[in-house]
Amino acid sequence: MSAPTAPADVVAKWEAHFPREELETLALAGYGNRLGFGTRPALLVVDATYSFCGAEPLPIRDAIAVNRRSCGDRAWAALEYIRELLAAARAAGIPVVYSAMRDPVDPAYEPGLWGAKNTRGVEDGGSPGDGRDNEILDEIAPGPGEIVFAKDKPSLFVGTGLPGYLVARGVDSLIICGGTSSGCVYATAVDGFSHNYRVAVAREASFDRVDTPHWAALLDIDMKYGDVVGTAEVVAHLAALRTRA
Repeated sequence: MSAPTAPADVVAKWEAHFPREELETLALAGYGNRLGFGTRPALLVVDATYSFCGAEPLPIRDAIAVNRRSCGDRAWAALEYIRELLAAARAAGIPVVYSAMRDPVDPAYEPGLWGAKNTRGVEDGGSPGDGRDNEILDEIAPGPGEIVFAKDKPSLFVGTGLPGYLVARGVDSLIICGGTSSGCVYATAVDGFSHNYRVAVAREASFDRVDTPHWAALLDIDMKYGDVVGTAEVVAHLAALRTRA
């Protein structure tokens, strides 16, 4: 049996961030095939809150000094692309869903092991009047009819009304953006795939605190669970849907 040939496009897409040999190995194993967009997508904006973005685009170490969850100026760079996705999604008339971590003062808050895994986890305790940590940034605030699901876990699918919401609207695919790439975006993408949705993650509209987990998570999604694509490609797809409607 002859050895398979590594698809050149799989390697070329990621070789700026990973060793070519590793990418060729993944490609030779068959990973990285394109799923493609669905015809009835929903846009999921994951945790683009003041807690994860901060109130201004601070350098990352300054940002985490203020709030341990913050992704600082990396998040703010992604906000411009998230805004593009929101405009395209609203013009196409597709469902737009946001997530935010549940406020610790909410009686339904279930912290699980978050505090045990982070030495600064005690800072998440919160108290009334703590501010807007778990609110969506004003710059990308939800519009009329757009829902924000509060969640306690990384995935937007766990412990929220998202699964039923998607079924009720006949959604067949997900476009995901927000943060963090290696955390809640990744978990939501994997669970979306596990629920048999076609998944697309908008590359520039996703953010993390540091580069290594950011790119590793995006690569893993692109190889196994969905398509990591440029924001411009998503916008073009949504524009085409609007034209056909």
